[in-house]
Parts: sequence; C-alpha cells; structure tokens
Amino acid sequence: MAIVKKKAAKPQKMATVKAAPKVLVKTGAGSKKTVVPVKKKKVVVPSAAKEALSSVTRSVAHPAATRLPASMQAVLDKSEISEVLYRFARGLDRIDETQLRSVFHHDATIDLGPGMFQGTSNDYMHWVVGVMGQVRSSHHLIGNILPALEGDVALVESYATAHFRMDKPTGREDVFMGSRYLDRFERRPSGVAGVWKIMHRKQVIDWVRTEAVADIFYHQNPDALWSYRTKTDPSYQMAQFPGSQSGSKLPAFLGRRYEIKSVKF
Repeated sequence: MAIVKKKAAKPQKMATVKAAPKVLVKTGAGSKKTVVPVKKKKVVVPSAAKEALSSVTRSVAHPAATRLPASMQAVLDKSEISEVLYRFARGLDRIDETQLRSVFHHDATIDLGPGMFQGTSNDYMHWVVGVMGQVRSSHHLIGNILPALEGDVALVESYATAHFRMDKPTGREDVFMGSRYLDRFERRPSGVAGVWKIMHRKQVIDWVRTEAVADIFYHQNPDALWSYRTKTDPSYQMAQFPGSQSGSKLPAFLGRRYEIKSVKF
C-alpha cells in the first residue's frame, strides 16, 4: 500500500487586539495597587465641522481645486477688488504707467464725460499720463468701497478724494476734488483662479474747490521727506529698509535727539 503523508496544518495567525489603556489606582495606604482599564469615549463631530475640516484638508492637498464657502469667497473677492483700486490711486500719484495698466483689462473702456475723456484703456493711458505730467504733485485717497458681487462680475462704487498742486502763470493753486468711481469689474478667466480687473469705468465728480497756495510749511521744513513722482520715491525702496536684508546695518541716525522746534508750522 502507498503511504500518504499528511501535510501539517499551518498555525493560524491570531488577531491582535489592542488592549484599552490602564491606570493605576491606589486603594489605600500600604495596600496593593489595582489596575483599572479605561474605556475611550467616542467623540461626535458635527457634520458642519467635518465639512469645514474636509475643505481645509483638500485645500492643503490640492490648492487649485479648493472651493471656499460662498461667504469666505466673497470676502476674498472684495479684498482683491479693493487692492486694484488702491493700485490705481498709487499709479496716478507716481505716474507709474505699468501699475496703471495692471488694473484694467486690455479691452476696457473709460468714460469721464464727453468734454474730458471717453475711450479705450490704452488711449486712456496716453491721455492720463500727459494730464498728470502737467500737475506738480497729487494725492489720491480711496474711501468707501461698495461692491455688488455676481459670480465673475462686480459692480463697484468707490469714493475718492484727490489733491492736485498746480503751477500757473498767476501763481500756484491747490485743487481739491471729491468724486466716485463707478466700475464694472470682471474676473478672468472665470472662476476662483481668475484675476479681477476693471472692464468699464465712469467717474462722477461730486465737488471741486480751488485755492491759492501759501507754501509756508514747505519753505520752513525743506529737510522733511517729500514725495517724488518717479521711482526715486521712497515707496520703491522699501525692500532696502533696515532689517529687510540679512546683515543690513542699523540706521546711522539712531541715538540722535531732536527738539520739538525741529518741525516749524
């Protein structure tokens, strides 16, 4: 007879069960210590919190695919629109054509009135740079910004005040103006990856006042830091301020003392 050998059965793997954490409890002075297992409590996370956490996780893993809640996206959109308006004001005061062009779409249109200017953004650049070149100095301030968002379009009303210093044959004049920008912004390309810029603008003038100039402060404080309408203005040099670069030296003026009469009114 043939002898058949039976294969030995493989030992089965035992499932590993994690034991609950234990704590030591003293039952009294001089007595033995008792080990008591501690059961873990199940934490219930609200569904809204789960969704918020999931959104944050997705944004870290896939930034381009992030979709913020509507209220948060609106805050971000309004912030980006405000920055566009601020760049426009700075571009005018520094006569920085590159910055001025950055706030308009290439096919944008501007309407300041038939007797002032009406045309494309490209034509506006040539016109406004020439106009600002006739002004000795200017100072634009953006105030209330009221945007109405609708997807990739925003209708924005913003208040602005401006000061212009003019040199005329009859003497210097200060022109003060209060106006409002009525802008149609568009985000291109569509979606959160797009960039907000102005597509159409109207400027409505609310009030203007012209006064003769008495440059008393200027003549009495010639050593103050006065602005420039070129890239020699200190705002273009901020990256070289003390502390901005490793190994930069402290300003030489530290430790100098001034009397209150250093400013003359």
